[in-house]
Amino acid sequence: MPIDPHAVGQKSEPTLYEWTDRDTLLYALGVGAGTADLAFTTENSHGVEQQVLPTYAVIGCPAWGAVGAVGSFDFSKLLHGSQQIRLRAPLKPAGRLSVVSEVLDIQDKGEGKNAILVFKGTGTDPDTGEVVAETVSTAVIRGEGGFGGQPGTRPPAPDIPDREPDARLALPTREDQALIYRLSGDRNPLHSDPWFARELAGFPRPILHGLCTYGVAGRALVAALGDGDATRVTAVGARFTSPVFPGETLTTSIWRTGPGAAVFRTEAAAPDGSGARLVLEDGTAEFDG
Repeated sequence: MPIDPHAVGQKSEPTLYEWTDRDTLLYALGVGAGTADLAFTTENSHGVEQQVLPTYAVIGCPAWGAVGAVGSFDFSKLLHGSQQIRLRAPLKPAGRLSVVSEVLDIQDKGEGKNAILVFKGTGTDPDTGEVVAETVSTAVIRGEGGFGGQPGTRPPAPDIPDREPDARLALPTREDQALIYRLSGDRNPLHSDPWFARELAGFPRPILHGLCTYGVAGRALVAALGDGDATRVTAVGARFTSPVFPGETLTTSIWRTGPGAAVFRTEAAAPDGSGARLVLEDGTAEFDG
């Protein structure tokens, strides 16, 4: 059956997601952390307590569990449109969450145009029932419109202050960055197989996972807004606007806009600065302090 516009509000059954310190260490490596980031990449360094990047919530509390409730569509036409995470408590190096996914919104942009699907994941501590993490993922399904739904609207973009950013961090990615990130769960060959990327997706080579780009931006936010303390960054949202190729440098510009609030955007460019373009827009962050 095609996309069902009446599926809004449908929820999945709870699914238990468990992870170990190995998983959170591997995730940190997957988003480019290294020897300068031992709090995220080691669990036994002298005087260094392991931390978990807030964007690990996309792994431990995924929003996609209710995707089956919206009907059928061609998954090869799916693009990740935007991502948000919110933490009610810090993620632990090893832990587990009971996650329920909900269909938040379904938008029909018209026959031959796009469909927009919005899902929310809510992760609770299975022992206490307290909400730990929430994620919202937006999927753009190319050309799948025309199923009788409402067109909806995109949330307004946050204002970027008309001044220099309060922080600008350039973080390089490795040529094999996608090969590391895929070990956290997303093994789509678009990110690893040159033939697939070229022949089936039209890219000159495999592209970086959008959520890897998002995680690199999360590292910049932890550094700039949390002074390296991951527990201080409690929410991150952004819209994906352009693919990134492994080996490019990601530069995140951050503006503080009020107590505990900031906006950001991220550019990608080759190491020599060529090919610069925005890859994350409408970025928002919340933090303590």
